[in-house]
Amino acid sequence: MLLAQHVMQRTVFVLRPETQVLDAVEELLHRGFSGAPVVEGVRLVGVFSERDALTALAAAHYEGEPPGTVAQHMRVDFDVVGADTDLYELASCFRDSPIRRVPVVDHHRRLLGIVSRGDVLKALRLLYRSREKTGYERLQDHMALKQSGAHG
Repeated sequence: MLLAQHVMQRTVFVLRPETQVLDAVEELLHRGFSGAPVVEGVRLVGVFSERDALTALAAAHYEGEPPGTVAQHMRVDFDVVGADTDLYELASCFRDSPIRRVPVVDHHRRLLGIVSRGDVLKALRLLYRSREKTGYERLQDHMALKQSGAHG
């Protein structure tokens, strides 16, 4: 069975709580990311997304104030998974929530990696293609071979 640790991306772009919102936005736009985990030391403390950035910048512009730091606008209530979370549980997580990525953490909440919907989809496709065919599929293949041999 494939687990989060098998499909996760181990090199993760992270933000720090003290990072200024404008700097975080620059980095997200430059890298083409929709968000990033926020770590303090090695511990995951938040998630900062495009939505959080939009809210921060719109409010700052409206109020004529600086947008502040990532820590002031990051979400602290978000889904995480463990390294031993299986592929089907990951698929359910993405099916039941609009999130695109989920951080993988250990029991001390240290960030180990990140899993995207695409990572799970690729793994499921690979598993499906490598599975043993059903009797019906084998029959279909056999009939197709017979027909191509009859016309060849």
